[in-house]
Amino acid sequence: MTGSGQGDGLDTGEQNPARRGGAHGRARASRPRARHATNRVRKPGRVDELHRRDQPLAYDLENETLTSEQTLSVEVQPIGGIFGAHAPNLPPGPGRLGRVSRAVIRRSRSTLAPSPSSLLDEPYFRTLWLSRLLSQTAQGALLYALLILVVDLSNRSFFNSLFVICSIVPAIAFGLPAGIVVDTVSRKSLMLVLNLFRFLFMVCLIVSEPSLMGVFAATLGIWIIHQFYSPAEASVLAEIVPRDRYLNAQSLFNLALTISQVMGLIIAAPILLRIGGPRLVFLVCGTLWLISAALSALLPSRSMYRVTRRTTNRSLRQALGNGWRFARVDRLTFEAIIDDVLVGVGMSALVVIMPFYLERVLGTSKENTVFVFAPAALGLVLGLRVAPKLARFIGEQHSATLSLFGFAACVAALGFVESTYNFLNDTLRLPLDSLTDALGISPLISVAMLVSIPAGCASAIVNVSARSILLARSPSHMRGQVIATQSLIGNVGSLIPTLLAGIATDIFGVKPIAVGIAVCIVVAAMMAHSFGRRTPLAAPVPQT
Repeated sequence: MTGSGQGDGLDTGEQNPARRGGAHGRARASRPRARHATNRVRKPGRVDELHRRDQPLAYDLENETLTSEQTLSVEVQPIGGIFGAHAPNLPPGPGRLGRVSRAVIRRSRSTLAPSPSSLLDEPYFRTLWLSRLLSQTAQGALLYALLILVVDLSNRSFFNSLFVICSIVPAIAFGLPAGIVVDTVSRKSLMLVLNLFRFLFMVCLIVSEPSLMGVFAATLGIWIIHQFYSPAEASVLAEIVPRDRYLNAQSLFNLALTISQVMGLIIAAPILLRIGGPRLVFLVCGTLWLISAALSALLPSRSMYRVTRRTTNRSLRQALGNGWRFARVDRLTFEAIIDDVLVGVGMSALVVIMPFYLERVLGTSKENTVFVFAPAALGLVLGLRVAPKLARFIGEQHSATLSLFGFAACVAALGFVESTYNFLNDTLRLPLDSLTDALGISPLISVAMLVSIPAGCASAIVNVSARSILLARSPSHMRGQVIATQSLIGNVGSLIPTLLAGIATDIFGVKPIAVGIAVCIVVAAMMAHSFGRRTPLAAPVPQT
């Protein structure tokens, strides 16, 4: 429908007597309008604007008209027409008041609507969630055991750094090719085969004597497999979950990762190493990956979603840049990637300076790192719970960006730890003195523990919101490439800051570097968002 009455003629004077003027015409038109309000269609420009801002690339073209009709049927239906009386002459209200009233109506309808069941009640999502939980638990326990083997077999810090490099090199070398493979072959079959490969790696480690070369070979192999497995897993998640529930799905996915890290790194690996040594860890990890492979086989096949394989005549070099080209053209995707990458870069830099921070600032041993920053796990779980609600309230894009700035503020607070303590204890009147006396810890340690809670919460919100935007905006046929591009940017972007953080700490001290990390995050975010906004907001692309 257009304002001039062109098109299908639903709003012409012949079919709408109220447009010809007069109270009599409006009264006669009240009942037909009440009965046939669902036949009216929004202006295309307004629908496009709503979808671009509120539901980016997460809609179905076949359902676009239905969504508009349902909203308009509530907005234009007169109260009198429902009960058979003459309808009052209500102005259309196109201004701010009209927009507010429509927002209130939509909010009330969403409030009265029955809340959907938990995603864990859905068989396919529950299967994928359990598969992720088991596979990540096995990977965490294995990496812990391999690191202990490196320390025992070499007793040199150089090999510890080499062990970390073995996790970065596969991401740089195989990240983009893995995205192309994920978008080409069956993702379900790929997950099944990769889990079986992991199982075979464990068999080889069990039957052979531990050696330094064997440990590094296994580490490289596990991380190469991870480059293919991670985007395949995320793409399957986007296929089996409705688009309007990506936030909840990603939140539960991150929760599985958090639980698996606790189970694998903190509980399983140390206990198994003490009981039976590395071979027992390899046996348990192989068993978990075998179960994960069986769960992957229960997932629905790719044909269920009618995903079309789009082949082109482009060269391999051009194909490797598909994910970056899409992210660069689509503003929301670009900004989401930058927000998530900056949090990862900040976390990597903090890991480097934390041992020095504990010794030089907090006055405690670096072995207490886990104890001091354990409350961050509480913030992480809180962020996973809050992220879907916050994103629905202010939008995914604003949720990710504001949480990124909140994370930077928490990092800066570590640099001003004394001032932060005085502000919390003296200005806000929080009973930190009583708390520190009861726990037997120093005031500065208590501040670091408190700051780690909102830091973990903010990082979780950024990750959930940014990944939800990526899943919703990227077309299905290149979703794996977009996710692989994000992983590559994150790994490459964290290399230089991670190396510079350690060197700069010895020169300038720990606290100035913590503030510098926060400032760099904020400046980089503002520059990236300013650069991204030069690109016009891309039109929605149908998911195929």
